Amino acid sequence: MKSIKSKWRLLALNGTLILLLAAVFSTVDAHTTAAKAASSGGTFTREISSGGTSSFAAAATGSDAIQEPEISGVETDQGAAPYGGTIIDRSHSGGAGHGSSDNGHGKAGSNPQLALSFDGLNHRQQRLANGGNQFSVEPPDQGLCVGNGFVMESINDVIQVYNTSGTPLLNGGAAVDINTFYGYAPAINRTTGVQGPFVTDPSCYFDQQTQRWFQVALTLDVVNNADTGTNHLDLAVSKTADPTGLWTIYRIPVQDNGTDGTPNHNCSLGFCFGDYPHIGADANGFYITTNEYSFFGPEFKAAQVYAISKSALASGATNVAVTQIDTTGDVNGNPGFTVWPATAPNGLFERAQKFRRGCRGQWHRHLQRPDCLGTLEYGLVEKRYSRADPDQYSSQSPPIRHAAQG
Repeated sequence: MKSIKSKWRLLALNGTLILLLAAVFSTVDAHTTAAKAASSGGTFTREISSGGTSSFAAAATGSDAIQEPEISGVETDQGAAPYGGTIIDRSHSGGAGHGSSDNGHGKAGSNPQLALSFDGLNHRQQRLANGGNQFSVEPPDQGLCVGNGFVMESINDVIQVYNTSGTPLLNGGAAVDINTFYGYAPAINRTTGVQGPFVTDPSCYFDQQTQRWFQVALTLDVVNNADTGTNHLDLAVSKTADPTGLWTIYRIPVQDNGTDGTPNHNCSLGFCFGDYPHIGADANGFYITTNEYSFFGPEFKAAQVYAISKSALASGATNVAVTQIDTTGDVNGNPGFTVWPATAPNGLFERAQKFRRGCRGQWHRHLQRPDCLGTLEYGLVEKRYSRADPDQYSSQSPPIRHAAQG
């Protein structure tokens, strides 16, 4: 989340937390019902519905003239009243880490050479997209993914798709705004001054196995030019291997206050906030992770992991089950932070790379089994997720076990 929203990102907690999910549930009952709202900790499963389809619409480029407000959230010089409570120190990244050292080499062993380069999206394209009904946004949060002869890039609130020669394929070469793509009002209507939802932190991923593109962004709802506290992860999945075509849209509410099907994590001042989303996938699942803060308050809660059936998303299913894993207390009593999902090139998911104790207590090489959800590794702390006996599955709540080691 950007500094203009007065949110800080921690970079590490006892070392960077890395998510390596070796395998997930191969199927999730399409009729899984949402569980009752729960307090922090454990897992929570709910069902979300498709929000319809979308595509990249053409729009004119705006004027280069400076228009106030240029930056969202700083319309006046007065600023917000000082917070009267206790401010938590979020500078956990200070000090030395515990990683191993490497002297490095002056030249890569594979002798790579630059074959082609081209300019990607820039600040001017971001600001002037959608007729100029955009804000000036810094820093340049980028999401970049490549596959099937295409390169897709998102910067802050805009998207472009290129061929492998660098030719832009959308909107006559002009950037397409993400607000319109997800069906929202403009970031700001420069004629009326009315602001739309604030979309940020875009990421994207091309999945070789399903030949689908995945795009994710965090959206903060805005009414009367003010944040409401509700926020959601917007997930778009292409209908084909061509990212310039149609996409299916899903929205995952992440305010975690017991509304809109979310669990209740008791964030101060009523709303949690799913900051800094990252995405990844393996053979069976698609994952999104966030750092959960209080939206209006000062505290950090814990990293959240959202696991979804990849095949259900790739098929454009009307309803999909989302299992949310709250990492509160999972790292030797501490919350997880910046849990980053792993991805694998060309479907090389970890199935036989290492010997690990299987989900049922037996040594085996292949973790691609219906009862295995996979492994979550936090540096030296390993957290293994597994399903209960498949014969004991309940359509009401897919059972997930987990245990930390290390």
